[in-house]
Amino acid sequence: MIDISSQMTSASTVPLGQRRPMPVYANAFDVTQIPVKAYEQYDVMTPDVENVRWRHRIVERLQNHEAPKVFRLCLFDGKSILYSAAPLDLPDGTSGNYTLVVPGKGRVTVKVARVAGETVTFDDLKKFLTGKISDQTPKVSVALNLLQFIIRQAPNLKYPNNGRAYFTSGGSKDLRGGLQLFRGFFQSVRPAIGRVLVNVDISAAAMYKPGPFVDIALEVLNIRGNARALSYKRHSKEWNILSQFFRNVLVDIKLPKKTVTKKIVGLVEAAGRFPFTQEQEDGSSLPTTDYYYKTYNIRLSFPDIIGIELSRGSGKNTVIPAELCTVAAGQRYTRKLPQNMTSMMVDFSKFRPEKRLEMIVGQKGDRVQPPTLEYATSPYIQDAGMEISEKPITLQGQLLRPPTIFYGKKQPADVNNGAWNITRQHLHSPEIIRAWAVVDYSLRLDQNVIKAFMDTLEQCCTARGMSVRAKPSYKRGSGVGSVDRDIKEACSLALVSAGAPPGYNKPPEIVLVILPQSAADIRQDVKRAGDVTLGVSTQCVREDNIAKFSGRQLDQYCNNIAIKINARLTGVNSIPSSPAYDWFTKEDFIFLGADVGHPGPGVQNKPSVASVVFSYDRHGVKYSATSRVQQPRQERIGELGPMVYDAITRYGKVNGKAPRRIMFFRDGLSEGEYAGVGELEFQDIKEAVRRVWTEVKLKDPPPLITYLIVGKRHHVRFFPTNPQDGDRKSGNVQAGFVASEGIANPIAKDFYLLSHGGILGTSRPAHYIVLKDEIFNFDIRPIQEVAYTLCHAYVSATRSVSIPAPVYYADKVCARAEYHFDASLRYMESDGATVASSSTCEKQSFNLSQWRSGYTQTHSSMLARMFFA
Repeated sequence: MIDISSQMTSASTVPLGQRRPMPVYANAFDVTQIPVKAYEQYDVMTPDVENVRWRHRIVERLQNHEAPKVFRLCLFDGKSILYSAAPLDLPDGTSGNYTLVVPGKGRVTVKVARVAGETVTFDDLKKFLTGKISDQTPKVSVALNLLQFIIRQAPNLKYPNNGRAYFTSGGSKDLRGGLQLFRGFFQSVRPAIGRVLVNVDISAAAMYKPGPFVDIALEVLNIRGNARALSYKRHSKEWNILSQFFRNVLVDIKLPKKTVTKKIVGLVEAAGRFPFTQEQEDGSSLPTTDYYYKTYNIRLSFPDIIGIELSRGSGKNTVIPAELCTVAAGQRYTRKLPQNMTSMMVDFSKFRPEKRLEMIVGQKGDRVQPPTLEYATSPYIQDAGMEISEKPITLQGQLLRPPTIFYGKKQPADVNNGAWNITRQHLHSPEIIRAWAVVDYSLRLDQNVIKAFMDTLEQCCTARGMSVRAKPSYKRGSGVGSVDRDIKEACSLALVSAGAPPGYNKPPEIVLVILPQSAADIRQDVKRAGDVTLGVSTQCVREDNIAKFSGRQLDQYCNNIAIKINARLTGVNSIPSSPAYDWFTKEDFIFLGADVGHPGPGVQNKPSVASVVFSYDRHGVKYSATSRVQQPRQERIGELGPMVYDAITRYGKVNGKAPRRIMFFRDGLSEGEYAGVGELEFQDIKEAVRRVWTEVKLKDPPPLITYLIVGKRHHVRFFPTNPQDGDRKSGNVQAGFVASEGIANPIAKDFYLLSHGGILGTSRPAHYIVLKDEIFNFDIRPIQEVAYTLCHAYVSATRSVSIPAPVYYADKVCARAEYHFDASLRYMESDGATVASSSTCEKQSFNLSQWRSGYTQTHSSMLARMFFA
């Protein structure tokens, strides 16, 4: 392999656009005093208790009731490790057994034993922060984890939590459907260069509503006050809904002399008639109704409704009548929320920047106290000798000048806080519509309204420079089950309407499909037919949008559709330009975006889908895509090498030459995966390059590669220190703000870029980690500018987006996986319906080959068309 060191760029050779300094607040707080104590480590063994919630309760019982003098200020990781700043006075010296009674659980035996080995100190962490240690060693990682436990221990013992965030009922909101929303606070210790920060943010969680099981079940089914309606048979629609909703939920079972808490594993029919096995003189069994009356003097009011199954195995079932059960308080709902509830969650979590920062900093007397006001009084923080500032840090960032967006005849758009208008612009490279069709599935639209809409759309396409050479044909759609046939017939009508000669077999340029307001099934069939089966570009519009827009709003809506259509016909809408971007694109290049889409939480019997998109034109605005099916929740892209090989090969066929630069944007990796997954994927890219160069026998040097991770799932937010520096409408920091100093990671070149103008709530910046850089030699300034420019290159928008276009496209391709799976695999069934058991045998039995054989790749005629945009 040729040495690439001579090809690397020095920092001074890449031109840069203008930028100006801008101070901001960040929702991070300085750790002004790192603990000086050494902590010993103990194993907490509870062999019969797997549930994290119960483990926390057991340790809390040890700390506050059973042996407070021994365990009061210990730190628990929620699994099996206990930390103590002083040796524990255990019965056997280094170990001890405790038998305790936990309310709702009963008698539990716990063994606590000291772990042989070194104590945990913060010496290496201090060296790491000052640069005396360059790598985040295991000792540094353990020390950082211990800091997490120190700040989280007090609230996590008090409130429902997910480990990283805790939630309270203050300001809660009823979602109906058996759920409610809680507000809370996320907190995380983060190392930065020369300092340790605590990142604090507002958080929210969906919670199971506590209360009588019967009432909650009726609410889930949207039935009012009729308990007898719960007399469902196994596998009925309502049975399946309730089974999915209540699986693994804890219920309190109230009996005359005790209350026990148990986990639901299933439902049973007519629980009051269920035979209760009991040692009788004649060997018989009692019906459940008789057992509860005889044993507890309880008469069941609803013996024919469903009951709760608490355990399985050894041929025995424990069945409890539903009317005796109460859904326990403080349980998080961890599955995917329905769409209508998702929008309510977004509204619930949305705060203007000034309000969000005010809630994070807090004031005495607030109904929900933020952790920032309780750090000074936390017994765990005090015992550690740790101190945390009550004031958020101030960062000195920079505001990048926006790129120039060129339209037709090199006319620039006026970019203002990440948005621009195209009403007077011609597209850069407008396409021709020779034939097009309308398929109408609307329920209420009059044909005259549809004709007026299509006339406006045609006018907007023409005004943007596109050539529309025929009127669209019209076909009334038949509905679900006939979409393929409808689109085929519409294509034939469009060709006849356009005067295509006999034997002409190319599809029309676009099929526009009008959908009812709720038509997920039809849309899925339309996209599968267009992208996979027939190979024709489709554009869906909803009838409610056609009906509600008029005048200028209708023009704007049709302009948005027009730019999507032009992109899907391989046209170019606009060209972004900035000094660093122009320098990068002077050499032959490819932008690559990659992502992995996973099934919903807890789902083990659906695959993950990996996608790679790649640019193939000289401006970096035309993209093609490829995707693969892989094991559930596998984060590394298993076939990245073949996918990159495919991308470089297809680039070569289009351009007749090989790329000299590859900039790879990877979505979705967490911090713990940088070194492992990121390094392996970089080598996969290298291997793909070597394979192409070997097979084609290229003598040119291989391309330089820059590998960046783009993170969205973080809690860092920025707030203007001066309101005049913020967007006047939303109050957010302006689009183009970038920060690295003061918050940068000690082990990786990284930065935060707020690339989009905020509209509602507080804008979230994207976090960029430069894992490998052969192009810019780790000078992050041109990388920031190229990334920001690519955020203005998303073809379906006339505003900058939150992440670079190739990452956005890769995410969209993963989301469209549903269109590629054979219907017999039932990929689109509710995630709740496919939540698998966590048993090892079920996880190992996943049939990947079945899913791969049922996954059809994109139609060949669509490969150059940006069907995913």
